Amino acid sequence: MLGLSKFIMYMLMVAVIGVGLYWLIQITTACSFHTPSGSMSPTLLPDESGLVNKWKMGARIFNIFDAIKGKPYEITRLPGYGQLERGDIIVFNYPYLDSDRKRDSIAMNLATYYCKRAVAVAGDTLEIRNCFYHVRGYLDTLGVASEQEALRLYVREFTRENPDPHTWPSWMRCCPRDSVVGWTVRDMGPFLIPGKGQSVELDYKNWLLYRRYIEWETKSKLKWQDSAAFINDKPIKSYIFTENYCFAAGDHVIDSKDSRYFGLVPEKFIVGTAGIRWKSHVLNRMFKAINKH
Repeated sequence: MLGLSKFIMYMLMVAVIGVGLYWLIQITTACSFHTPSGSMSPTLLPDESGLVNKWKMGARIFNIFDAIKGKPYEITRLPGYGQLERGDIIVFNYPYLDSDRKRDSIAMNLATYYCKRAVAVAGDTLEIRNCFYHVRGYLDTLGVASEQEALRLYVREFTRENPDPHTWPSWMRCCPRDSVVGWTVRDMGPFLIPGKGQSVELDYKNWLLYRRYIEWETKSKLKWQDSAAFINDKPIKSYIFTENYCFAAGDHVIDSKDSRYFGLVPEKFIVGTAGIRWKSHVLNRMFKAINKH
């Protein structure tokens, strides 16, 4: 009888240690992600799964219970062996709450995760020219060139049949969808991707571009009135960012909900970078590293 009791205690201890190790690995090292759509094709096919590498950027630490309850919380990271790089495939929390229909500010949606490519990171100046991504001073290809060429051909035919920009549908228009900016999936930017310590002058155009991120950082409303930006009823001519951001886009650009439409992703919303593909209906794609470039 005593032997049975010891065996049960031993098995309980093993179970507790096993559960503890599982969650420790989930929080600090790696977790699984799934791609339900083709927005990252051909890099990731629909219904493929992979592992998120949390060591590169460092695992996020925050009070998930406060986050679930909608209370204020801070996100910190454990030390990582690197930093986010242009071209990294990332998994991140969608930067808007489902209830936030007006898209006036950003908030980390705990229930929704996206997988996209960081085509531009903090400090980059990004442009889309004739449907192709370009970062100032960077000559290599960003994303999948053949997919961007397919979008270029499609947009060329669409605009030939619909020459009036005022009639173009929402899929053609890029964030912030304002006539002053007038960005489209064909032509966008130049757009400075802000990072810690970078300053922007707050003219009307920059107010449109950066308002939601400044409001997220300061937890205050940034208003435009009398030809000036105001925060807490005080006029400000410029703003210095305290966080890093990136522009995240799907490789299958012709059908991807990404930063062209919902805006920039704060680095704090990034779970980690894509590591190994562990599930695919194409056998020779399994257990291979998900190519960065």
